[in-house]
Amino acid sequence: MQIDSSFAVVAPIGTVWDTLMDFERVAGCLPGARILNKLSEDAYQVGMTVKLGPVNMQYKGLLNVLERDPAEHRAVLGGKAQETRGQGTAEATVTMALTEDGTTTKGTVSADLALSGKAAAMGKSVIGSVTEQMMGLFADNLQSMLAEPPAPAVDGAVDAAGEPAPPEPAPAVAAPVPATTGTGTPSASPTAAPSTRVPTPSSNLDVFSLARGVAVDQLSSPGKVVGLVAAVACLSYWAGRRSAFRMLRLCGRL
Repeated sequence: MQIDSSFAVVAPIGTVWDTLMDFERVAGCLPGARILNKLSEDAYQVGMTVKLGPVNMQYKGLLNVLERDPAEHRAVLGGKAQETRGQGTAEATVTMALTEDGTTTKGTVSADLALSGKAAAMGKSVIGSVTEQMMGLFADNLQSMLAEPPAPAVDGAVDAAGEPAPPEPAPAVAAPVPATTGTGTPSASPTAAPSTRVPTPSSNLDVFSLARGVAVDQLSSPGKVVGLVAAVACLSYWAGRRSAFRMLRLCGRL
């Protein structure tokens, strides 16, 4: 069975040729085709899924580059595959040639195809129609691939001298600036509530230190000012009596 088809893309013929000869890359442009393993520069293990009418068939086999002529932009490929779920086989010799017409590269594909099993019963008209649809999708995907920009370098940015560019400095964090009033004078910022200070036990009672510590805690509540004054007075009176008593005891011993 002879199947002929063609495709066209807008790109230089040399670029198209190099892309088509990169089988691992270009296989994804053909619907259902995939490279399973690269055996050598000219031999690949391939898989193919083809839908012929209501039948979905999967093939697995080998693809070989029989001829490759970069000067003439011509290649001959040979493939042989077998159904993964069936007894059908497919064998083909495909000749591909490129020609350039201005900014367009045209490709012609001629396949000498031999089929057995369910695919063979579909007939040339069905297989030819499916082949034309696949080649149309292949041309669209190939055109998109050729239009892709080059992949960015993965080794990191370099400076003009070819050395790795230094990392970006971390952004400086500005210190907080106090708010100002209308006259330009910094306004008073609210202060945190003072922590409670617990006096360390001592043999002598420091009345004024104790009173000062209590005052810091209590003055934040105006309603407690009266109680604070009374407490300080009592402590002062008690301390005075204790000092007088010590003096009397000292005089008695003398």
